[in-house]
Amino acid sequence: MGDLYAAVIPQAPYVIGAYGLIWLGLLGFVYLVFGRIGRLEKELRVLEESVKRRAQS
Repeated sequence: MGDLYAAVIPQAPYVIGAYGLIWLGLLGFVYLVFGRIGRLEKELRVLEESVKRRAQS
């Protein structure tokens, strides 16, 4: 068992760094998706208002 830990422990910083990069990438992706959803909702409201105005005229 000691040999296993001796082989794994030197690689730990790389594994931790890789997981950190994956989490940063995932959080960045989620941030971009929510930003895009917010913009689409705003465009949808503008479009709905435009359709309402045209229907009333």
